[in-house]
Amino acid sequence: MNKINLRPALASMDDDRDILFAVIAAFIEEVPTLMNQLDQALTTNNRAEAERASHTLKGNFRILQLQNQQTVWENIEKLAHEDELAQIPELVPEAKLISQQVVEQLKSTLDSRQL
Repeated sequence: MNKINLRPALASMDDDRDILFAVIAAFIEEVPTLMNQLDQALTTNNRAEAERASHTLKGNFRILQLQNQQTVWENIEKLAHEDELAQIPELVPEAKLISQQVVEQLKSTLDSRQL
């Protein structure tokens, strides 16, 4: 995966690095929890919870202007909305891999405070 570009996210936050770093910290904390919620929803066939978790994940990527990475969550959300839960598990490994790679890059960014 290529290095993520946070400059558009920074621009959307009026170039306020403190806000960006706070959003990054929240993202790092929230994404693993949401992925676990999606797993539980799929295990229990809970369409509403699967849709909510994937919608929130998509939104988290969108806030950081990571449109390319949000696409997989958008696809999962659409399947959940259409009550096609059986199709979601085949997308989850890629979604988790992409998300983990983003989280790792964001942790590095947060530690260094460099964009």
